[in-house]
This record gives sequence, structure tokens and C-alpha cells, in this order.
Amino acid sequence: MKNYQKSHTKYNGKFIIILTITLFTPMFLHAQADTVQTNVPALKDVYANDFTIGCLLSYRNIGFADDPPVAGQSRVITPNGGHLIKFHMNSMSPGNNMKPQYTVDINSSAAEYNAASPAERDSINTHPIVKFNGDMKAQLNWAQRQGFTFRGHTLIWHNQTPAAFFRKGYNSSATRLTKEQMIERMDNYIKEVIRLIHEGWPGLLSAMDVVNEAVNDGGDDRTNDSEWYLTFGDNSYLMKAFELTRKYTIEFNEPQIKLYYNDYNTHLPAKADGIVRICTPIFEAGYLDGIGMQDHDSNTSPTAEQWIASYNKFDPICTEMAVTELDVTTGYASPPASVLTTQANQYGQLFKCFVERSYYSGRGKIINVSKDGLNDQYTFKANQASSLWDAYNQCKPAFYAVVDVGTNYNALDSLLLSIDTLNESDYTIESWSNLVTAITLANCAMDQNYSATVSAADALNEAKETLVSAIEGLMMCTDVDVFVGNNPVSFSLEQNYPNPFNPVTHISYSIPYDGYVSLNVFDLLGEEVATIFNGFQPAGYYITQFDGSNLASGVYFYQVKMRQTIDGNENYLMATKKLNLLK
Repeated sequence: MKNYQKSHTKYNGKFIIILTITLFTPMFLHAQADTVQTNVPALKDVYANDFTIGCLLSYRNIGFADDPPVAGQSRVITPNGGHLIKFHMNSMSPGNNMKPQYTVDINSSAAEYNAASPAERDSINTHPIVKFNGDMKAQLNWAQRQGFTFRGHTLIWHNQTPAAFFRKGYNSSATRLTKEQMIERMDNYIKEVIRLIHEGWPGLLSAMDVVNEAVNDGGDDRTNDSEWYLTFGDNSYLMKAFELTRKYTIEFNEPQIKLYYNDYNTHLPAKADGIVRICTPIFEAGYLDGIGMQDHDSNTSPTAEQWIASYNKFDPICTEMAVTELDVTTGYASPPASVLTTQANQYGQLFKCFVERSYYSGRGKIINVSKDGLNDQYTFKANQASSLWDAYNQCKPAFYAVVDVGTNYNALDSLLLSIDTLNESDYTIESWSNLVTAITLANCAMDQNYSATVSAADALNEAKETLVSAIEGLMMCTDVDVFVGNNPVSFSLEQNYPNPFNPVTHISYSIPYDGYVSLNVFDLLGEEVATIFNGFQPAGYYITQFDGSNLASGVYFYQVKMRQTIDGNENYLMATKKLNLLK
């Protein structure tokens, strides 16, 4: 188990995020075996500036006991599942309940058709009855109450779509509809789904998997096992599905819903080529926004190189991408420690691929990463220990690897950006040389691809620690030493004492010349929480007292900053140190 603390060091006017990781032994036992750990970073916070974090689950795995009831919903079977998802995530997708098998009411549609007059049947034949079941409604309600975004899954699929949906009168023994009839039925089916979403949960959905798994692993179209292909006689149903979904998201004022093609084994070269083949004309027509990569992965596949190769193929034909059903199977129901380490490395190398191509950071197009299932027990890949959490919702080594990759990669990125603002001439040759070496190591760690045997988390952490040490070791080479009386004075900030303290500590600093000085305290987010001094001071050595009575226990930073105007130009000196308030 790990304890994580974020700190911010300010260099040259910019805050740099530094992550301190401390290993410790648990000092307590969970009151309930599956109690959610909240003494760890939330994944949604670790990747807040990269992408949303989601899950693919049904309501019975995430509902709370006090949720407002919905008619027809299932009993909640995992009381702490919702707490795990709420703590770590800010997005979700339904497991099965938005698939045609669950949204198209075949029996009611057939009954209405059979009861109708011959004159009415043509219209009923192309207007299926579409509804959401209790679990689907309850899950949409739950996501809305938590402030989540929601990914719809899925409208058009060769699987879990009743054969009767493609037959006259919604009768699986009847004749197949013509292509023209099926287009009309598809039109009204998609219209009803989007209408239900808009009327019940306007603005909730951020994406919809319009088409799911239309390409075989070899890159060719699904044909004989796809009722859609057999009914249309070709793959033109793909373009039509996206065209109609775009039409109705606009008509029902849901333009924020991005339209996705979603598939598995996207790392296979031939399959990736097939996806590009069918999606390129849909993207060029203005109907497709994103590519969903399911990423049902294993401890050895895909490699980073394979994943990146497919990402690069998809990049020109979409505006965003999502990882939609991520898991990493181990081959064991109860893996030994060595296998869990391999799994951690595999998750780590995948998240390194994701974070360096994240949407909100501006580095790429990955806008959402969704984990399949809840934990090792409730998941699509049963008896494979495929999750970040075990069957009791406890964090596995893979969870910590994912956290470490995100925090350390982003810390390195922030540090390197801040270093760009520094001037080499301001520092001694030796300290700057150490910094250059650390920068090289950091760039190598960030550029390198990792594997199931080489830990991305460890390499990024080592590079970050080295870079932080080099930054903290920078020594200014300025001729600012002056004498006050018989005492030489240079610009400096000393460590507070005592430290830790409660509630009073002393801070000492020296300034080499007269000027405007500020001494402030900041929290871990870089927000100013106290001003100790702000005004003009003559050159000299100062000791001041800081009272933290009004602050909560924790790590803070204190910073002295000096401004002097010379020949009309403003010059600044600045130093920052950490203090620990322990109540």
C-alpha cells in the first residue's frame, strides 16, 4: 500500500508539481472485507488533465441502497461497487442494457403488428417499439446524480440483436425485410433511442458507439454472421447508421454526443487496416467522430509498439479516441505475486501510451479510458484476475502502477515545461550540467516504450526524482552578496524550525539589497493560504514567526520573493521550501 502526497515547488514564477511517494504498512483492518480504499489517489484526479476515467458496468453493480427506485430495476448485488466507481471515476457505459436485445421490445412490436389492420401494418412494420428497461433507467439516473458523463453502447451490432428485428412483423420465422424497409426500421429505431436519451437525460451522453465490431480480425467485413450485412446485402448499413444517428442527435439538440465506431483486437494490423477502410468514408462524410478501442488485453499483448501503430492508423480518420473496455488477463484466477507484477507492468505500459496521447493535455486524442467491469469478480473476463482491484475492491499492484505512471509522467511534463523558463546563465556551470543530465534522462524515460517486463512506473519515477533533485540543486551564480555592518548577506531562505510544527514555527531569510519583499505560504494546489510579510525591507537577515493555527494539518510551501528596480528594469529573486504542519 502506498501513501501519496503532492507538493508544488515554484521555480521562476511557475509551480512545478512534485509527487512524494511513501511506502507504509497498513495500520488498520478494513471493517468490511470489500470496503473501498480512500487513502489512495482517485484515478479521475490522477488523470484529470488527460482524459475521463470510466467503467463498463450494469446498474446492479453500481447502485446505492438509498437510490430512488425505478420500476423493473434489479437488486443491487455489490453494495460497495458504487462507492468504488464514484471514488475513482467520472464516466461510465452500460454493460448490456443499451444493446438492441434490451431496447427493442420485439414481443410488443410483434403483438402490435399482429393486432393491426392490413392498412396499419406497413407503418408498424417499420416503427419498432423501443424502451429502456429499469436497470438502464436506474443507471442513467445514477450517473446523472454523480455528475458523470455517459458513453452509450451500442446501436448497431451483429450480436445481441434479435433475428426477428430483421424480419417482417418482428417474427423470426417470417421473410427478411428488404433493404429499403430495413433502412426505415433502422431510422425509427435510432430516432427512438436518441429521443429517449434526450427526454430523460438531456446533455448526459458524451459519446455513442453507433456501430460495434463490424470487422473480422483479418480485416474483412463481417458477412454471414451479421444480420445487418445479410439484410442490406453489403456494408452500406454502416454509413446509414452514422448518418441517421447524426441526424437525430442534431434534431434532438444533443450535438455533444460524439459518434464512435468501436471494436476489439484493434492492435492487430490487419484489423486496424479494415477499420480504417470502413471508417474513412464515414469520417469524410462528416458522420464519424471517434474510434473506440476495447483493449481486452493480456499480460503479454499488445506491446506498446503494436498499440501505437494502430493509434497512428486511426489518428487521421477521427477527432478523438477512447479505450472502452480495458482489462488485462493473467491466465490465473488467483495469480502469484510474480504474475501480478507482470500485470502491473502491462497496465503501466498501456497507460503510458494513453497519457502521452491524452486529449485534454493536448498531446493526442485519447479522451476517455474505461475499465471493463468492477473488480476481479464482476467482470467480462471471469477467473482471470484482470482488474485493477481484487474481488474485495482492494487495490492491486496494477492500480499503483497506473497511478505512478500518470503522476510521474505529468510531473515530468510539468517540470520540463517550467525548466524551459530558466536561464542557464543564472546558475553555476556544475549545477546546470547536472540539470542537463537529468533532463536527458527525463526525456528518455518519457519517450521510451515499455513492456510487461520493464516497468514504466519505476522508470518514470526514477527520472522524476532525478530531475527534482537537479532542480533543487541549482545554484545561482549572481554577484549579489553585500555587507550589512560586518556581516555578508546573500539572498537565501532557510528551513523553518521546528519542522514539523504545531502551531508556530520560525522562518529565516536574508536579502542582499533594499527592495520589495513578500513571504507567503501556499497549499499543495499552489493556492496562497497566508501572507507573512509583503512590503519594503532593507538588506539584511530576518527571522519571523508563522502561526498555522488557522490551517489544517498537512504539507505546505513557503516562498520568499524579492523585487528590485535597477535602471528601470525589474529584477526578481525567489526561493521556496516545504514545511509540515502536524496537529
